Amino acid sequence: MARFHIFFVLLRKFFGLRGNKSFLLFLLLLWGSISLHGQTLPDSTVNDSYILYYYCDRIDIDENYLDNDYQIMRIKDVLRRASRIDSITIYAYASPEGSPKRNKWLAEKRAEAARDFILSNMPDSCALHPENIFLRPMGENWEGLETELELNYHLLNRDKVLKIMRSNVPTETKKWRLKKLDNGYTYSMIIRHHMPRLRMATWICVHMPLPDVQFELPEYTREFPTELEKIDVPVSYERKTILALKSNLLYDAFTFANYSVEVPITKRFSLLYYHQFPWWRWGENNNKYCIRFLSIGAEARYWFNTDAQGNSKYRRDRLAGHFLGVYAESGKWDFQWKRDICRQGEHWSAGLSYGYAMPINKYLNLELSVSFGYASIPYRDYIPSDDYSILWHNPDKDGHWHYFGPTKAQVTLSVPITVKTKKKGGWQ
Repeated sequence: MARFHIFFVLLRKFFGLRGNKSFLLFLLLLWGSISLHGQTLPDSTVNDSYILYYYCDRIDIDENYLDNDYQIMRIKDVLRRASRIDSITIYAYASPEGSPKRNKWLAEKRAEAARDFILSNMPDSCALHPENIFLRPMGENWEGLETELELNYHLLNRDKVLKIMRSNVPTETKKWRLKKLDNGYTYSMIIRHHMPRLRMATWICVHMPLPDVQFELPEYTREFPTELEKIDVPVSYERKTILALKSNLLYDAFTFANYSVEVPITKRFSLLYYHQFPWWRWGENNNKYCIRFLSIGAEARYWFNTDAQGNSKYRRDRLAGHFLGVYAESGKWDFQWKRDICRQGEHWSAGLSYGYAMPINKYLNLELSVSFGYASIPYRDYIPSDDYSILWHNPDKDGHWHYFGPTKAQVTLSVPITVKTKKKGGWQ
């Protein structure tokens, strides 16, 4: 096993591959090149390859998923420019978390979806015949999963996981053993962090070589062209989150109206503003029962899951992953329940927050967070009249609370607002 690992390291160094995912992609395409049609095409060269990714249990191509937008741009560009494509072979896969029968169907349909995408974007000038698009649905991508775990899985039970993956047993037995580890925690982590890039369609374009052209070099001259030929460079786009609109579901459950707005400031920092305003009164003259709470606050957050370019591991959204925040808030409140509780006052609080945000579908994020800090709460009691129409201040029961500990718990639904922006460096 040690020799096998050293071989992988030397192979990565020799081909100058950077990063584990680049190395995984290299292995997949190398394998695809070797098995292309099961034959050798004379006078041809394999020089273009692409990958599109699919959501779990879906066969449609979403340009906003992972880096599909960049791959789709490359595919459309090569179809527009390449008039010498001889054939395309499409290998389609499904991640292993579903049933084998379902995954076999998914791989077939994903291969067909990739072919339909190519045909729908093929210009009239392209000489590729539809009969030369070959489909190779491969079913469950167990080979890709083993390679992915070998390169990128580094939890404490790594040896147990790799032993299961390399065992000579049916794939369903491997799946069952993975599910048994740590009461299913290990398997859920593998599904979340390692299987998304196994749901893919990858293909290789075979181009016929250019004919040999004989030409004579001009004699040396001191004259130089006055204008350089203009070259159209494809522009790459990506979606960036410019703000997120949020609401705390715990407050909503108690009809406490609230909203918050979060804006990314730099690559790793964001600023959150929130406002809470439940303001209910009912009973005689609207003074018999009362729940009022008006609070505004701000929080500065640091995101740990963001790389040096400002992208989180979820790619679509910078405001996702783990974060640490510093908050401050202030407001006033009033609570009355007949004559048993008649109290109002102000409050201010400051402290630290920790949380985790993750996408739950294409348009929504779910955020969980807790806050700890100090709260200062001056209060005053009052006495209502018999008909609750007049409230008298009771100075004998004025006081001031000081509190240190948990101050907030939030289960927040977030809607990221994204815009399409131009990537720096074009193809880079």
